[in-house]
Amino acid sequence: MTLLHLVRKSAFETSDFQQCIDTLAFGDQVVLLDDGCYNMRHTLMNKLTEVMVIKVHADARAIAIQAGTLAISMAELIDLTFKHNSVITWQ
Repeated sequence: MTLLHLVRKSAFETSDFQQCIDTLAFGDQVVLLDDGCYNMRHTLMNKLTEVMVIKVHADARAIAIQAGTLAISMAELIDLTFKHNSVITWQ
């Protein structure tokens, strides 16, 4: 069973991102959105091999999308929700 993890909060303010990382299983995917985009500047990113970010959310926060992070649209996020068994939102 694969999960899509939506991270909406910054690891600089809550432990949600750490908890998300701790629960990841093979096949799970992580998407940063809202203030979760700030996690691209956090050292916890070093623990992930693949992460996606909603481009317009990062742009709205003037956060440059780092190499190794896939920028996606809201339409692509919707597609991802149908490709996974479940979706969990970390907020």
